[in-house]
Amino acid sequence: MKSNSQHQDCEDSSSPVQNDSLKNFSQRRILKNLIVLCTGVLLLFIAYDGLTMLQSTMNREQGIGVISQVVNNICFCISAVLFPKYVIKKIGRKATLVISMIMFLPYIASNFYPHWGTLIPSSICLGFGAALYWGTQAIYLNDLSVMYVNEALRKKNVVDKNHSINNDNRLSNALPDNCSVTPKQTRTFLTNYINYNRKRDKKGNNIMLQSLKYKYPKRNSKENFNIPNFSNMANNQGHLEGTSLSYHNSNSRSMEHHTLDNIEKTSVVLKNERNIAKVGQPPVIKHPQSRERKLIESTTALFFGIHGTAYLSCFLWSNLLSYYVLQSGVTEDYASNTSCACGANYCNIESACYEHNIAEPSNEIRYILTGTCVCVGIASVLLVLLFLDSLETQKEEVSFSIELLKATYKQARRKELIFLMPSSFYVGMVFGFYSAEYNKSFVACAWGIFHVGLVATSYGTFCGIASLSAGWLVKRVGRIPILFTATIVNIATNIFFLLWKPTADEPVLFFVAAGLWGLFVGVFWSQLRAFYGVLFKADEEAAFAVFHVWFPLGFALSFGYSAYFCTSVKIYLMMAMCTLGFVGYVTVEILNRKDKTKKVIT
Repeated sequence: MKSNSQHQDCEDSSSPVQNDSLKNFSQRRILKNLIVLCTGVLLLFIAYDGLTMLQSTMNREQGIGVISQVVNNICFCISAVLFPKYVIKKIGRKATLVISMIMFLPYIASNFYPHWGTLIPSSICLGFGAALYWGTQAIYLNDLSVMYVNEALRKKNVVDKNHSINNDNRLSNALPDNCSVTPKQTRTFLTNYINYNRKRDKKGNNIMLQSLKYKYPKRNSKENFNIPNFSNMANNQGHLEGTSLSYHNSNSRSMEHHTLDNIEKTSVVLKNERNIAKVGQPPVIKHPQSRERKLIESTTALFFGIHGTAYLSCFLWSNLLSYYVLQSGVTEDYASNTSCACGANYCNIESACYEHNIAEPSNEIRYILTGTCVCVGIASVLLVLLFLDSLETQKEEVSFSIELLKATYKQARRKELIFLMPSSFYVGMVFGFYSAEYNKSFVACAWGIFHVGLVATSYGTFCGIASLSAGWLVKRVGRIPILFTATIVNIATNIFFLLWKPTADEPVLFFVAAGLWGLFVGVFWSQLRAFYGVLFKADEEAAFAVFHVWFPLGFALSFGYSAYFCTSVKIYLMMAMCTLGFVGYVTVEILNRKDKTKKVIT
């Protein structure tokens, strides 16, 4: 008689992260939202970064461009502490994204007339909006990665369930018609330890095997080394858990042959499908969620890597745009002046090289460039508004209170975030150094302002490639080797900056240096934020708020001391902060692994 037992639902009820406030989307829809989010950030920062790269050169009268960036990042820090957690919970992720993107547009438009009355107020608006934007994007990406993993595991469990049913049916068909096999979920089997009850019918001819049960041998017992004699075991009594065989045969020798044959088939199937322990070895018991945790970490790294690629590649497109617009206003070729003190030796904003090569563009060129950026920014807002899905099933009832600030402050005091602070700060310094120092001290000083956008295409290309590759590589070789390699590349690039004397006669070196700088930015921007998402999924709003306090502070510092120190001093400071940041990051990785080990043991 074939088994018709019902199979239990093998879905894992303990998904990696359960959040009843999030909707259930298919994997295709989740990826659609990822694409919309990435396209939105690409378009918005094509509009914004193309002008940001030029603030230290195009808007240099009284240093207004640099000061606007300092004001922007100070407001970013204040907003990151006060508002993201409250606003996101109050109005939802999508609404927060749309509103914060709109707050970028006044600053972009203010470049039509860059004066104190336009740039500074719009910088304040941008700073508050940027904190909401980056905090919400990080949380949205984190939620998408968890939803994707949960959906993948749900599909896998359904497939495993169907596969189990098919195997049970196949096994039942392989046995004689009067044998039965229980579902795979409830049975354990090992051929070397079989005990069964032998009973005869009234005539004494038929043998019935029933209630067979698997028993583990005692430690150091003979059964660990001897394979039992099946014929002698026919006189013993025992049980094999979860497997019931009823088989009638007038010949006991024939019965033994068929039973051994079917048991051997059964053991092979079960050993291949369930990885049953070998004879004399206890089964290996793994923590039930260790594999799920690794899957979440790798998926989060991949999603942040894809998003980082979209964001960082904006440097390619935005600077191509600014290059071709600004080049159209150049009336004469630039001749290299070898007497200029450019590169690491650059110290004075009023130097002859600076005045000669960094002439502000005409009003006509300014209007064309700014108008194009405003149109692209509006397109990014409409894209997110129309095509991005809201993830929440309902809005949370929350009121602004001092408790929200306490939650962020309490989170900031965690030792993991304290150790990650130098890395978060340094990522901001890296962005600021390229925008404020490399563009001015190296490219514009030695090669002309209209080449700033062209060189930045190399920076943007390598940023995008590194971000996407890092997400893929972390899944295969781990996070530490990738971030260590990026750190070594960055320190080597800083040393190159100290030794290099840039001139227009060697244009290739401008692109090489920008590309090497972009490698570090691409890796750390995507993977450090992904690491925050992995560490603090239980309180991600507060954790990302802390990150977005330190990151803009580093950015603001780079712009703030731009006019007061020589470039070489800034490079030495960058190298020291880079080393300190990596040591802090490795410390957090060690603490995180110890925490995982404790959870597995318990």
